[in-house]
Amino acid sequence: MMTKPVEITHALRAALHGKRIGALDYGQKRIGFAVCDELHIIASPRGFFASTLNLMSELQTAFERERVGAIIIGMPFQHDDTETAMMREIHAFMEELRAHTTLPMFVVDEAYSSREARQTMIRSGKKKSHRAEKGRTDEVAAALILREFLRELE
Repeated sequence: MMTKPVEITHALRAALHGKRIGALDYGQKRIGFAVCDELHIIASPRGFFASTLNLMSELQTAFERERVGAIIIGMPFQHDDTETAMMREIHAFMEELRAHTTLPMFVVDEAYSSREARQTMIRSGKKKSHRAEKGRTDEVAAALILREFLRELE
């Protein structure tokens, strides 16, 4: 079930115009969450979700609270186009999510987003204790994924 990153087209730009976009950085323990404004200017971290039995309900509640109109999900694509176990896990997560929401979903490349998130927090002067808080890297990674998507959407 190989997936490719969403292609940015005029039609996609038009479909997303004026919508708040939610970004998910999927991890086995936690899923980072970020949202942008309707003008697609600022990508803001909005916390994380633990992989629990109530996950789909919690995601739906967050999407409603944040008035999300579309979702992007980070996928760690490989340079050689092979599909990894993590990619299969993300596909399964997406299928479950599709059963719980009608929001449009798009896959974007997120290779190395967690490492970049840690580096971003270090560069911004965040203390080690702040960076070590559970979910902090996950939510920042989701915001970085969203920020990159918004740049491509311009």
